[in-house]
Amino acid sequence: MAELFFVGVILALLYLTVRAGALFVRALGGRRFRAYSSLARRYRGKYENRGFNEPPTVSFDYNGSLVRVGLAPVMPGQSMPPRTRVVARFSKGIPFRMELAPVARSLPPQPPRGTRPVRIGINEFDQRFHVQANDPEMARDFLAPPVRDAIGRLVRMSPVGGMLVSINPERILVQVDRNLGQSADALIAAVHEAMKIHDGLAVGVASRLRQGVEIVEVGTVPVEESGPPICKVCGQTVEAGPRMLCVVCRVPYHQDCWEFIGSCSVFGCTGKMGVPG
Repeated sequence: MAELFFVGVILALLYLTVRAGALFVRALGGRRFRAYSSLARRYRGKYENRGFNEPPTVSFDYNGSLVRVGLAPVMPGQSMPPRTRVVARFSKGIPFRMELAPVARSLPPQPPRGTRPVRIGINEFDQRFHVQANDPEMARDFLAPPVRDAIGRLVRMSPVGGMLVSINPERILVQVDRNLGQSADALIAAVHEAMKIHDGLAVGVASRLRQGVEIVEVGTVPVEESGPPICKVCGQTVEAGPRMLCVVCRVPYHQDCWEFIGSCSVFGCTGKMGVPG
């Protein structure tokens, strides 16, 4: 009987030790990622824990779009700074592609398909930023003073050349090459500015559509680009490292980028599943 009693005591102590360790780890993780939990509360969103060593993500609905906030995946073999990303997926596709970055940022090896350089006619802005778009007039309508102001505030949060706005028919991505999750105020401020850019895009697209540009519904389309394939999420080449193919249109993505977005980003494609490629 005494032996059973001591075994029970030992098991109870082991259980309490494991339980206390789990609570300690959870509390420590909560302190490390407090900025994300604050963001989730601010936008009444969902806090998604990805493990003790991985930063969480936050998702929420905003003016008809599904927004996801987190750190960009680290690609194998690449040495890059932490990059905070705000990705808003539209409920309905738009006929617009654009890339905007400070002139100090290295341009991707290939511009977005169908785009060309755009100048908006304001010298200070044109001297500071590279803009590529498929519709120059829509780009100019979009880059109105409120959007330019939001972009300027994001630039001030970023290292030199460390900001990017990328738009395709399915989503807008706003990226700051810095771990903003270390400060709740910084993370919330960046998302606030990204939402201003999102709203400015809606206004700019609506203005252009009133001039007679219409969204044309199309089926699945192949991506016809020469050279290495470009990931439609991060805009970088898909070469080394794990990658995923959309099962519908077979467009390649970095595996981490696919997992971050959760579906295909090609306009007209309805793919929600990817396979290793």
